Amino acid sequence: MDNILRTLTESQIAVDLGCGSGSFGYRSYRCQILGIDVALDASALYRDGRRIQYVQSTAAQIPLATGSVDAVICNHTFEHFPDPLQTCVEINRILNSRGILWIAIPDGYSFDDALYRRIFSGGGHVNRFTFSRLVEDIHIHTDLKLVQSVTLFSGFVYLKKPTPEQVRHFPKSARFLYDMPERLNWVGIMAINTLTRVIDKIFGSRFSQYGWGFVFARTKMQLDPLLSYFNVCWKCGCGNPAQHLKSAGRITRSLGLRFYSCSNCQTQNVFINPPQGLS
Repeated sequence: MDNILRTLTESQIAVDLGCGSGSFGYRSYRCQILGIDVALDASALYRDGRRIQYVQSTAAQIPLATGSVDAVICNHTFEHFPDPLQTCVEINRILNSRGILWIAIPDGYSFDDALYRRIFSGGGHVNRFTFSRLVEDIHIHTDLKLVQSVTLFSGFVYLKKPTPEQVRHFPKSARFLYDMPERLNWVGIMAINTLTRVIDKIFGSRFSQYGWGFVFARTKMQLDPLLSYFNVCWKCGCGNPAQHLKSAGRITRSLGLRFYSCSNCQTQNVFINPPQGLS
């Protein structure tokens, strides 16, 4: 996603489709941003003059002119859209001739997605995607072609202790996270992050995988390569490249384990050296 957004200029427009309170860090980019969601909480929205605006709308009927935007970002939202095929049609309509689409989705048949659905009584995931199904849906219902893809790993961030405000919106099945002592919560998340990654490294499985990220466009373009980050922070969900952690001296040893300080939020995580081909 970042390799798309940082190429956009001040005059270009990116749509954050299913934005919530913002699906990415708006302040990090110079383009104009239009956040779209079926429900918007004005008190939680980031403001930056006229550069950032919001529209309340469904993803299947986007109130924008044909060919009016330069990028559409569906960052962990496509699995929530009730009508994903009509959403594809609408995205295709509003993108201009050089427009770019980013989609990040969970593997609908992964351990991570099954755990999330179990704890949060579905958690609003109304679609289950595989890699091939998502690509096929985009190719059939748009004239966009796959430009890049990347495997995304989970930090199991949804398991962290919620705030009192957040827990009011949780289903009963997930409220045990709020009642859990903070230290026990921290140890539990660290354990599941560590265990799934150790199993993946030994057996070549994908228990720690979240899903995939995709870049689609109508024309060929040069973008920076996408990297799969194996070490993902349990608190902020940021991927941390192993080589950078090593060269920056962010890895320490304690109790027979290696820990790293997240490059985004400085939270301590257990470090597992990535399998071959991952960063």
